[in-house]
Amino acid sequence: MQKKTENLLYSGGGLVAAFVILILANLVLGAARGRIDLTQGKLFTLSEGTRAVLAKLESPVKIRLYFTQGDAGVPLPIKAYGRRVEDLLAEFRQAGRGKVLVEKLDPQPDSDAEDSATLEGIEAQVTSTGEKFYLGAAVSYLDQKLALPALTPDREPLLEYDLTRAIARATATSKPVVGVMSALPVFGMPPSQFTGGQPLEPQVFVGELRRDYTVKRVSLGAERIDDDIKVLLVVHPRGIGDRAQYALDQFVLRGGKLIAFLDPNAYFDQMGGMASMGMGGGTSTGCSRPGASPSTRARWCSTCATSPERERALCRRCSRSTTTPSIPTTSRPRGSGRSLCRLPVYLPASPSKA
Repeated sequence: MQKKTENLLYSGGGLVAAFVILILANLVLGAARGRIDLTQGKLFTLSEGTRAVLAKLESPVKIRLYFTQGDAGVPLPIKAYGRRVEDLLAEFRQAGRGKVLVEKLDPQPDSDAEDSATLEGIEAQVTSTGEKFYLGAAVSYLDQKLALPALTPDREPLLEYDLTRAIARATATSKPVVGVMSALPVFGMPPSQFTGGQPLEPQVFVGELRRDYTVKRVSLGAERIDDDIKVLLVVHPRGIGDRAQYALDQFVLRGGKLIAFLDPNAYFDQMGGMASMGMGGGTSTGCSRPGASPSTRARWCSTCATSPERERALCRRCSRSTTTPSIPTTSRPRGSGRSLCRLPVYLPASPSKA
């Protein structure tokens, strides 16, 4: 009888000890917030760019999440998406190291939280059954406030970008300057026969850039790139002159960032009269393939070539082709020189490293 009692006490004590250990382990691991992101595309792993933005915060930034949770009329996919938003905000808060504050509000009808959502520009969304709910965020930094009026599942792949962009815009004291050089009508066109007598609006990417940057138009005949331009987009530089190409060389050598979009079959090049409107033309330089656009000339070939031998091979390939050149992609280890790519091409250029 005594032996049975001892076994019962020992077994009960073991269970209690195991229970206490589990509670302590849960508290320790919960404080550490160790997580493994197993989602496709690493949706909850913050990018280096986001971490760099958060590391530069000098004062706390507050993110107020408005999420209707108690309403039974909110669809389950929206609720699941809202929880994923909360998880991502938790990653922001952890990476911010005390500089990112997250506040969650449940804007029920006729509540203070709903009034706050309206004041901060959060929009009410409506389900297919007519139920109203809120899922949005407001970012505030000192006296600056920006709203993400409606967070929707179709933009989930861009959720981190949207949040980081809002934080960067709220904390920026001035807009960086981006230059755009192009022979195409990216800034729009006045009324003409090519536009049906109606003015052509600026292209969408120019409007998007203007939301976050001061956009400067750079002429194809520019002899110098302004010092305040840190990033320059060159879009199909048909007819660019030698002086402008030299200015681009000097811009890159002094540390400027150059992104070139080269298209040997640009749409506007196929329309007669574009050259007479100052959107094309120019003398031939570099590769001598008949009818080739200056977007594929030797000087642009040298931008993405990693050696003189590859530059010559690229130009020979260009001169033999009568259609869009197919340039073999050369693999390279991280941190080495630039690689060749298929045209039309996207070339980020920076000064060569010794």
